[in-house]
Amino acid sequence: LAQENSPYSRYGVGLLKEQENIANRGMGGTSIADASPILINNLNPASYASLKLTTYQLGVEGALFTVRNENTSNRTGGAGLSYMNVGVPLVKNKAGLSFGLLPYSRIKYNMQDNDSVPGVSKVLYDYVGSGGLQKAYIGAGYKYKGLSFGASLGYVFGNYQNSSQATFVDTLRILTSDIVNRTIVRGVTWELGALYELKLKEDNFFNVGVTYAGNANLNATRDKYWFSSLGGVDQGNYSFAADSIEGQEGIVKLPSTVSLGIMYGKGDTWKVGADFIQSDWSQFRFYDQVDSFQQRYSVRAGASYVPDVNDIRSFWKRVTYRLGGYYNLEALSLNNTQLDSKAITAGLGLPIGRASQRGGIGQINISYQIGQRGTLENQLVRESYSRFAIGITVNDKWFLKRRYN
Repeated sequence: LAQENSPYSRYGVGLLKEQENIANRGMGGTSIADASPILINNLNPASYASLKLTTYQLGVEGALFTVRNENTSNRTGGAGLSYMNVGVPLVKNKAGLSFGLLPYSRIKYNMQDNDSVPGVSKVLYDYVGSGGLQKAYIGAGYKYKGLSFGASLGYVFGNYQNSSQATFVDTLRILTSDIVNRTIVRGVTWELGALYELKLKEDNFFNVGVTYAGNANLNATRDKYWFSSLGGVDQGNYSFAADSIEGQEGIVKLPSTVSLGIMYGKGDTWKVGADFIQSDWSQFRFYDQVDSFQQRYSVRAGASYVPDVNDIRSFWKRVTYRLGGYYNLEALSLNNTQLDSKAITAGLGLPIGRASQRGGIGQINISYQIGQRGTLENQLVRESYSRFAIGITVNDKWFLKRRYN
């Protein structure tokens, strides 16, 4: 599917995709301490132990971007898959399993710049990139009283291509030079999680969650091609040269990530939460080369509210209303400026059927966010964006023992 054009996706393995479910995106992405019994929480494998029903989830998303520098602006957009996964309660109130497919990163940019060589010619530079990585995962969680532990294994795979072209435009004998890189990436990732659920009076609860994703060394295979031409094909002075390196093996090293979250709420009625996430992207390596990365920090907060989950007369009283926001100090640092991004979010959870959230048929979840990334300072680019996502969650009682009177 089409992807939005972002010049910042040129670095590393591209821009990281949101991996939380669409319900949590409406709460600013707050997920680490969420122990939902009917929604799959990809961000903490310990939460799988809280699943009460077999759960199927599918999500899609779209975005509109305005990319602006000091002189001009450009509108772009795209759409694609958010996630596709399944959650299964193995032992009621004690153990659960989840597996599925998540987009991991995306690369999509098309940029142009110009310069000049004194006394020779103006030079036009074109930079183009596309591709991305996906992650297939399987994870499980186990609960003992109020404390849950979980682990998840992922397999990251995909490919992307980066190319650059330099053209001397003012000379009669036009010189063009091209460099094309194509990289295939695949490898295993792992994550551990813990979640403590404290039951309070009057159906109130307080949760604390923590996760740790370790460093990952992904195997990579790179093909690199160089092309240069001088003159025109219809001219007698035309010449062409090419060189290549094919099948070059190497390692793409992804950094570790630590996350901490809290959540407080009352039954199925309301909840508020906050997350803090830190990852050291200065550890990133591509074929032993560093990139323009530093530490990345993310702060998220959000809330949800259901007027009356059991109201059989009013549909809108059974709807879940969500609001939140986030702030990221991004890993990418250019021109002595570390980028940031921020957004406000909102969402709805539309119930399918009339039963309560703990035993219903499912939900249609919608989220919307308005935000921006980057800055116009120091010759950089600012991206203003709006994202829309919709997902369906279907719950069933498969794999659970049925009791008959």
